[in-house]
Amino acid sequence: MSIKPEDEAFLHDMVIQLDETIRKLAIEEREITEKLGIVRVEELKEFWQQALSEEEEKFFRITLDYWDRSLIRVWAHSSRAHDTRVKVGHTLMLCVLN
Repeated sequence: MSIKPEDEAFLHDMVIQLDETIRKLAIEEREITEKLGIVRVEELKEFWQQALSEEEEKFFRITLDYWDRSLIRVWAHSSRAHDTRVKVGHTLMLCVLN
C-alpha cells in the first residue's frame, strides 16, 4: 500500500488530534463520574451495556437527568474516538510496512 507523503502527514495529524480528544474525554468522564457518584455510574454502565430488561430500561430512561446524559454522551464520543484511532493506527502501520 503506497501512500502520498501529504496523506501520511494528514494521518499523523489525525492521530495527534484523536489522542488529544481521548484525553479530554477521559478528564470529562472523571469529572462527571465524581458528580454522579459510583452507584449511579454503575447503574448507567448497565444501561449503556444494554444489560437491563426492556421494562427496566424503559423506567430507567425516565430517570435520566442532564449529568446522566452527559456521561453517556462522553462514553459514545470516546468509543467513536477510540475506534477511529485504532483504524488510523492500522492504516499508518500498513503504510510503514510497505
